Amino acid sequence: MKVNWKVLWPWIANIVLVVAIGVFVGNLLNGCNGKLKKENERLREELARQQQYVPLKRDTIRDTVEVVSQEVVEVEKVKEVLSDDDKLLIKDLGMKVKELESMQKVGMMTHDTVYLERKDSTSDSPLYYKDAWAEFEFQNKRLKYSVKDSLAIAVRKEYKHRFLWWRWGTKGYEVKAVNFNPHSTIRYNTYVKKRR
Repeated sequence: MKVNWKVLWPWIANIVLVVAIGVFVGNLLNGCNGKLKKENERLREELARQQQYVPLKRDTIRDTVEVVSQEVVEVEKVKEVLSDDDKLLIKDLGMKVKELESMQKVGMMTHDTVYLERKDSTSDSPLYYKDAWAEFEFQNKRLKYSVKDSLAIAVRKEYKHRFLWWRWGTKGYEVKAVNFNPHSTIRYNTYVKKRR
């Protein structure tokens, strides 16, 4: 059987051209797909960062001690909600971000009005204030101060199901932070935990 190359040559050329165009378009789409995956990952991380803020519920115990309660943010990977500063801090601590199980950040603000008095009756003695949490001394345009703080933080598991004294399933976690210094206020509390 004799092969007629004059008839087959255009068909072979068209097949090679279609395969080349297919390979080119496939590579182009694969490159676009990689860019879209990276953009999708970036947007997912940004969304997780925006959702990490959970408002505080404030309460008072023992008449003056402030307590804040907040739901725990559970995520697949803790690194999803870390800022660049958090990641740098983790690195400085000698840890790897992928090793993190949970991370908590508490923001505090200390403010109050105190009245300074002279230590003794002489006019050049320093102005002074002291209580259990703060100490101020002002003399010759120089202010020395010391402020102590004390926090207690408790994490409570919330169960999904209860029957009599049996509890099972995990609905979530709640963090309670107690600030014992009456001069200080907890501004924010973020507790991020890896979902199990």
